[in-house]
Amino acid sequence: MNNILINIISVLVTAVILPLISIGGTQLIKFINNKIKDNELAKLLAEATTIVTNAVRAVFQTYVESLKAEGKFDAQSQSVALTKAKEIALKQMSEEVKNYIITHYGDLNAWLGNQIEATINLLKNA
Repeated sequence: MNNILINIISVLVTAVILPLISIGGTQLIKFINNKIKDNELAKLLAEATTIVTNAVRAVFQTYVESLKAEGKFDAQSQSVALTKAKEIALKQMSEEVKNYIITHYGDLNAWLGNQIEATINLLKNA
């Protein structure tokens, strides 16, 4: 009975949460593009946002989802998930994107942490 319930929850999470993450990321990019006039800057920021959204999705799918299914997703696991998402995003960002963020927003790690948290919040409420 427990296995069936876990399988049902896993299927629901996969069928609902992952599509919502995609929709949320798309909506975030549209919002950013509407607010920024310079296409090159919009491109860099959209690239950074896409990378963050994809990092959040990857960590959710490979790490968070399995821990939640086991009932082991606690505060320490959340911290590990945030660190994993940051690492994935930083590895994928070009130097041009990193420099853009530093120039326009200051601290890259602080921006990245805020964007990850905002993306998670956006996706939860979508």
